[in-house]
Amino acid sequence: MVSDGTVFAGYTIDRQLGQGGMGSVYLARHPRLPRWTALKLLNRELFSDKEIRARFEREADLVAQLDHPNIVTVFDRGVEGDQLWISMQYIDGIDASSLDPHSLPPDRALQIIGETAAALDYAHRAGVLHRDVKPANILLARSSSQERVYLTDFGIARLRDDSGHLTETGSFTATLAYAAPEQLTGAALDHRADQYSLACTLFTLLTGSAPYESTSPAAVITGHLQAPPPPISPRRAGLPPVLDAVMARALAKRPADRFTSCEEFVEAAQRAVRTGTTGARPIARPTSGAHAQPFVGMQPMRPVSSTGTPIPQYNPALMPPRMPQPQYAPTPQYWQQRPAPIPTPPPQRGGWGSALGVYAVLLVVVIVIAGVIALLANL
Repeated sequence: MVSDGTVFAGYTIDRQLGQGGMGSVYLARHPRLPRWTALKLLNRELFSDKEIRARFEREADLVAQLDHPNIVTVFDRGVEGDQLWISMQYIDGIDASSLDPHSLPPDRALQIIGETAAALDYAHRAGVLHRDVKPANILLARSSSQERVYLTDFGIARLRDDSGHLTETGSFTATLAYAAPEQLTGAALDHRADQYSLACTLFTLLTGSAPYESTSPAAVITGHLQAPPPPISPRRAGLPPVLDAVMARALAKRPADRFTSCEEFVEAAQRAVRTGTTGARPIARPTSGAHAQPFVGMQPMRPVSSTGTPIPQYNPALMPPRMPQPQYAPTPQYWQQRPAPIPTPPPQRGGWGSALGVYAVLLVVVIVIAGVIALLANL
């Protein structure tokens, strides 16, 4: 413990903000800048291991490179006496563990988890795992009546994992409630371990308890490793049953069965809560004891050609819009400048048809004359 008013590593301690299994956090005044800083002093037992100290320096340097609006900024780190310390951005607000799940609207819980997911995916792309996602590590600050979400304590959990022991059973149980199965078995970890812990966090924000909450650490471990994910909809009125499928996938025992990213998980949960669907294709419910089959429906018949090729049908919706045609009003100048129309040429005569007509007329004339001469001769 550091008393109020004490100067530690150049920072003037104002008061203690919190305490956990890894150490204590104090509100401190920066030695040179006019600002408040959250100064975290890690437990002295972590200082005794040289490997842990070297890992702490590497982790702090790596986390200090993260630049995201939903991640608490790390300013500095160092060693004072026999204690490791970290200087971080001070967030004037509360953490998510202090929220009342009975009065917390689901939309607000999803908004908090959504911004936390964005911070986690950003860190994962940078090669950093959090390893200790839980409500107590999600800070909520209000600025101009708008809530802002911060994720803190990146990389600190690795020090606890490597130390081989824990200082407080209570802190152990609180963190254990959100640990992925692979964390408990010592298997290799990747970003999907944080996604599992984020799902446990959402479960807690909506119901007030973790999925496998128990006073017995052995029961909690057994739940994470063996028990199926409990449905969340029966634990709070108003949650749609389709959310159970989303949570079951996020809490899958095998990392390969979970969502590929934290934001993908949050999007599925938001879709389930707001629309009551998971985005899957609807299934027709059978009226008898037959198995449910996907609804296909009857398609209208389409005409085909003699070769069996479907004939495209006219669909006005698929036609490009008709461009408006300009309207012109002829002016007197237009008619004056308009060229005179070309006269239509007279029909041409000649050819075999005209010659045959002349011969026919002459033949008729000859016959008539011959008839007149014969008549005169008989007289």
